[in-house]
Amino acid sequence: MTDSARPRKALGPDRPVYFRQDDVDRVMSVVLALASEVASLRDRLDTHERAANNGHLPTTALIESHTPTPATIAARDKWRDAYIRRLFRVFSEDVEALSRQPSEPE
Repeated sequence: MTDSARPRKALGPDRPVYFRQDDVDRVMSVVLALASEVASLRDRLDTHERAANNGHLPTTALIESHTPTPATIAARDKWRDAYIRRLFRVFSEDVEALSRQPSEPE
């Protein structure tokens, strides 16, 4: 199946369930640890690309001693915010769907 043929969203009871409830915490811990590593690697790759674009050989010493400019920090923060929104999209959509449902009187 191609990416375009895959359904993009499944809300509510149509969402597939893969794990028992007690396994979800463990899986989320792994996913968040991996997501953190991806974000860190993305910052390092950005440093490599910026060094290469400025004609520098991106050595370990250069990367480790690099201090990003305020503009670079802002660009990375923007990317990271979008990345986090993508990671937690499924939860955000659930919260939004719940907030649209009328509350039951007590």
